[in-house]
Amino acid sequence: ERNGVGYAFLGKSGTGKSTHSRLWVKHIEGTQLMNDDNPVVRVYDNAEVFIYGTPWSGKTPCYKPIEAKLGAVVRLEQAPYNKLQWQKAKEALIALLPSGSAIRWNPELFDSMLKTLEVIIQEVPIGYLRCLPDRDAAALCFAKILEYKAASASS
Repeated sequence: ERNGVGYAFLGKSGTGKSTHSRLWVKHIEGTQLMNDDNPVVRVYDNAEVFIYGTPWSGKTPCYKPIEAKLGAVVRLEQAPYNKLQWQKAKEALIALLPSGSAIRWNPELFDSMLKTLEVIIQEVPIGYLRCLPDRDAAALCFAKILEYKAASASS
């Protein structure tokens, strides 16, 4: 979280989500960790999307009961370079779906989750970051999010 805006990093176990978050906290001024493993995302009736810290955390004990407007969601993948690409439509859904709640066995709940993800995709930038576990990856990710927001605001 930074200045009331939250950012979610997704990926398989061992991808470097906690490492990437720590790099943001260390190198991007004003950033704090909200949650390390299981935040909650809520879509309001007006399509605003917020992220919340929860008492469920991962390796890093972080139980902050705070909320922030969701500014971006970024799926991470380890790579020998740093590159962020914005995802749209089907690719954005593919990036988000593995991190959704495990309610796929119930068709009504699964449909509801898909509708929620559809709103998130329409309202929040979804990125795919191939990266190294270094400061440059965090700086690139943050800079690309700011560029995206600036471009969206001017259009």
